[in-house]
Amino acid sequence: MIQFTTLSIKSKVGLGILLSYTSFEVYMQLRTRYLVYSRQQKFSKLMKDISEDDDEAIKKYKSATISGMFINPFEEYRPQTGFEFLFVRLMEAVESIYGNKIELHDKYPSPSGEFKEVGDLLKSHKPNLEIMKENAVIFQECLSKNNFKKLFSSSGWFNSLTSNIPAVNNQMLFTWLGQSCSLIQISGINFLTDPIISDHLISQHFGPRRLIKSPLSLEDINHATNNKLNFVMVSHDHPDHLEMDFAKKIGNSATWIVPLGMKKKLARKGIFNIIEMDWWDTVPLNQFITLQNPESKLPDKYEVVCLPTMHWSGRYILDSNQSLWASFIIKRNGKSILYHAGDTGYCEELFNLIGKKHGPVKLSLLPIGQYCPSWHQKPRHISPEESIKIVNNLSSKFMMGVHWGTFKLSSEPILEPKNLLLDLTSKLNKSNFYKVPEFGLTYLYDLDKDTEIQFHQ
Repeated sequence: MIQFTTLSIKSKVGLGILLSYTSFEVYMQLRTRYLVYSRQQKFSKLMKDISEDDDEAIKKYKSATISGMFINPFEEYRPQTGFEFLFVRLMEAVESIYGNKIELHDKYPSPSGEFKEVGDLLKSHKPNLEIMKENAVIFQECLSKNNFKKLFSSSGWFNSLTSNIPAVNNQMLFTWLGQSCSLIQISGINFLTDPIISDHLISQHFGPRRLIKSPLSLEDINHATNNKLNFVMVSHDHPDHLEMDFAKKIGNSATWIVPLGMKKKLARKGIFNIIEMDWWDTVPLNQFITLQNPESKLPDKYEVVCLPTMHWSGRYILDSNQSLWASFIIKRNGKSILYHAGDTGYCEELFNLIGKKHGPVKLSLLPIGQYCPSWHQKPRHISPEESIKIVNNLSSKFMMGVHWGTFKLSSEPILEPKNLLLDLTSKLNKSNFYKVPEFGLTYLYDLDKDTEIQFHQ
């Protein structure tokens, strides 16, 4: 047996660091389990009878910190150590090489029965930017004049297509740019979610490469929004949900909606136009929408609600869980229009609670990829099957399965999330309501009626 006194100084330092870190991890996990157990004992009876107005129920899932780090207050969650973090990052590097060099060129069956390469099936549409731009122009003109009649009487660019298109005020446009990044327009108001459009996840020389290019550039986004991107919603700070160089280019031209702890990180990039939110917070948005004309009175009341997810944060080991992770609901006149989930594992009780307090939801954007290997991913990501469970929990009319086919970050085949979800929705006879979006294709939702239309060039 090696005597501690015979070890070199470097070995003693290394062993000391290892023992200190291990002790810290044990302490964090014990404290977390105790917090979860305490809340379970306190709220177990209450959770069986959740009423819509019972704010006591949400206290079981309030955000919490231990030793300055945010934790997951969920029984279903299993924390990962730094050792697992490093191991999985190594796995992701291997998966990226495999996905870009080998699997991307495997032959896959197409809907017509032919076998095609993955790259052919991951096609990107050229977005029709004029659809969004015309709506944005109409809204901005109404805002500047403080007269919103045209918002309710005009269908904008769609006038030349059909008379069945709703007025701008009842339109929600959704365009998927890859991963959890989407450009969404509600009544002419523009939202960007989890912004990342780069061809590389970390840098040109290191990290996973995109399997398919973003269908929109920043210039395209500026054109589509008539140079007015109103809001950017960021669920957490992982590199595949927040591209810092892209964020810096957007800067303070938009209002950023982020979870606790991210305000400080964005400030380092010169971004200060920020709404920072805790789980269960609700913030009115009208004052941010009318910045160009504060005297203007919007005909509708817009709000954003920040909600819990089961995930984690951090771009490096040292900043792990220094900021919160979250999902967001956009409401208009008290009704939930859009749910942006970001990343999450599945907690039935949590999503039932969200559904009872904020459902039904018009459109839910749910992640369906990065679920293998399940021993690591299950506490942090949902599968296509679990996305259907969340749809039911939230009573969501429409769902789009995102967070797949953009980077190869996990063990499941590139197209598996899409194929699994399509099979599930077909069996449920919900193919017209629960879909997998195509890159760059614009989907129109009528906020007054339960209809959806696709547009592309």
